[in-house]
Amino acid sequence: MLIENALDFIKNSNIGIHAVSPEGIIKYANEHELNVLGYTEEEYVGHHVSEFQFDKSCLEQMMNKLAKFESFSNFPAMVNGKHEMKYILYNSSVYESQGEFIHTRCFGNEISESVYNACKLEYKKSLANRG
Repeated sequence: MLIENALDFIKNSNIGIHAVSPEGIIKYANEHELNVLGYTEEEYVGHHVSEFQFDKSCLEQMMNKLAKFESFSNFPAMVNGKHEMKYILYNSSVYESQGEFIHTRCFGNEISESVYNACKLEYKKSLANRG
């Protein structure tokens, strides 16, 4: 049973958590996500995710899945941190109400470049196996 306040749980989690609107605007990011990327809340929240995603095709794949209400797990992405490139492994799903896409529920962990490359290769293999 979750005893602590759910908002405090999210805000102070040691995993990056953010929410994005269907239009791609970052609506919320917890402290861990902001710290990993090096941005203040003002520099990050309210901005379009495309400002931070290095690989636009990666962002397009993620947003296309979410637009179809498909969740994804272990999706590797290169993200423009404030001071350096970051490698993040994302898991995301859509919060919807009465069939309407309200926002994403996205969780991200920072990974090394070598883990990123391995995950990217594995992700490409999983896509090839589906086709």
